[in-house]
Amino acid sequence: YTDRMQLIMDEWKKMGFKPDGVYTGFLADARQVDVILKFTDMFCTDETHILIDPVMGDYGKLYPTYPEELASQMRSLLPYADILTPNLTEACILTKSKYDPDMSDSELETLCAELCRMGSRKIVISGLERGDSLTNFIFENGGRVTVTEHKVGQCRSGTGDVFSSIIAADAAAGMSLNDSVRHASSFIAK
Repeated sequence: YTDRMQLIMDEWKKMGFKPDGVYTGFLADARQVDVILKFTDMFCTDETHILIDPVMGDYGKLYPTYPEELASQMRSLLPYADILTPNLTEACILTKSKYDPDMSDSELETLCAELCRMGSRKIVISGLERGDSLTNFIFENGGRVTVTEHKVGQCRSGTGDVFSSIIAADAAAGMSLNDSVRHASSFIAK
């Protein structure tokens, strides 16, 4: 629907549309990055909560359908992210860091600090597998918090989308990031 977005945005502009929140997920091509940048310039204010979930890959690799050009362009969205929710693979791709599924908390903190340097304000590295648990690593204002839930069964496609959707809704409702990640983690575990 990329080619039709400008028509929609023009109509929303006429209506004085101002979103409480914006949530980006999977992008299919690099043109969509330009649409998002234009959308944020047209509609977002300092009060708009912007969550970017850079759905690009898993297990240390880009998805086969995800071109390197788009991964590179995804970096241009980072300065707009009030909240960034990459998995470990995506955090490594964005920072051009070596992927290590067993990163320590201090290594994760360094990775998050780099994402902040690139423009993101709050980061949640989601779905870190640690034994029979899944941990979400929160980095906000230079501090870190982890939220861990017992892993039930195999990993399932789409849980990251649900996780980020809950965090986006909670941000627009004014919930703190720590409380929101606990909320989302608990929901996913159940």
